[in-house]
Amino acid sequence: NELQDKSRRRMFSKTIFTVLTTTTTATATTVLPSQKANAACLSGDTSPTCIGVYKMPIDDRTNMYIESPETLARFAPDINWVPLVAPPGTYKEAVVELGELQRDCFASSGGGEEKMSVKELVLKGQLEQAGIELLRITPRITVVGRVIIANLYKQQSNSSSSSSNNNNMKAYRAEVQYDELLGRLGEVDVLLGQAIRGQLGVVTMGQIQVLQELKEAQEFMEEFSKIVLL
Repeated sequence: NELQDKSRRRMFSKTIFTVLTTTTTATATTVLPSQKANAACLSGDTSPTCIGVYKMPIDDRTNMYIESPETLARFAPDINWVPLVAPPGTYKEAVVELGELQRDCFASSGGGEEKMSVKELVLKGQLEQAGIELLRITPRITVVGRVIIANLYKQQSNSSSSSSNNNNMKAYRAEVQYDELLGRLGEVDVLLGQAIRGQLGVVTMGQIQVLQELKEAQEFMEEFSKIVLL
């Protein structure tokens, strides 16, 4: 109803204000003069200034406030608008895209002409490009994973009691790996931002920390994909 809608709007505006003020205060003392960073960004914004900063979560409950430049400007005028991240249309499309995202993030091309993955870009010291690519990949993994997990739970509800338990465990196990994966990718994003802004010391030290977190993210991605394809 109207009262609940007003309450949600106030909460959204308050959240945005808190993020902008606290994050701006933190970055003002740590970001190098030549490395400006946004206080917050929408998920799906691949601007270099969004690397390592707070991302507004992909949430149907707040989409009404960010669905257009005009609505976003009313509640958070300091945040750059980008289109909402659209989920894949079907489970099959989601599974196919998951494989593509896994390659884009972790694959080794072997020195060929293929597009370099996030992992390869980090290895070559191209941290900003790695961060930009991660800004593209993470929101896609978010919506792809949601479609897959929702489908797994739907399979569970449509199954007989004997197979329902197996599907239930499969959906739950997939969801655990998915949540861990997103957590690790968030850590990678933060570390890349810190490395780019010179907060992790020399580039090599930044690379080592990012690669370690990427390794853990890759393990969760592989486990998630394995469960989905069972």
